[in-house]
Amino acid sequence: MTTDDVVINRKRYDQAFMLLDEVRAAVLALLRSVTQRHADRRPAVEEWSMGEIVDHLAITERAYMAGVADLAANATPHEFAYGEVVRTREFRVEDLGEVAVTGKFPTPPHLMPSRGKALAELERALNDARSYSRQIMTPYRDQDLDSKFFLHPKIGPMTLYERMANIAYHERKHVHQIERTLRRMAE
Repeated sequence: MTTDDVVINRKRYDQAFMLLDEVRAAVLALLRSVTQRHADRRPAVEEWSMGEIVDHLAITERAYMAGVADLAANATPHEFAYGEVVRTREFRVEDLGEVAVTGKFPTPPHLMPSRGKALAELERALNDARSYSRQIMTPYRDQDLDSKFFLHPKIGPMTLYERMANIAYHERKHVHQIERTLRRMAE
């Protein structure tokens, strides 16, 4: 790997975390704008409260980024031909955050949130999840994460940079869900 490669890889890595941080800032702003009562209130019996959505985001980031770090450490590079992967996709990686395009994904049991967590605990969980992500991913900042793949159940192979972006798109989808939840509670 050349010095230019390292510079490019670091730039891509930093861009991935910038996207993650941009979306996280929106979640934190929404969380800080509500009372505990609003965070705990479900808009409907079968729908998550804002607090549950936020808890799910913290749990999900830890699990998904641990998977990315494991693949960065252990996956075989260039396992898939990226051009072919992109040509055969039903939709773009960005579309994974759009329920209208991809449909709703069932939440796996290990990513289910808890009810009734305090606002401060939820904010701490989000911040801790991001710190954990940075900690476990830092050893791979120089690596070409475009050369290793995650197998997504709906879209198929995606590069690890795409997987990191997918985590941000997942979170953005839930930002929209939180906004809808807050609007419904205001009615």
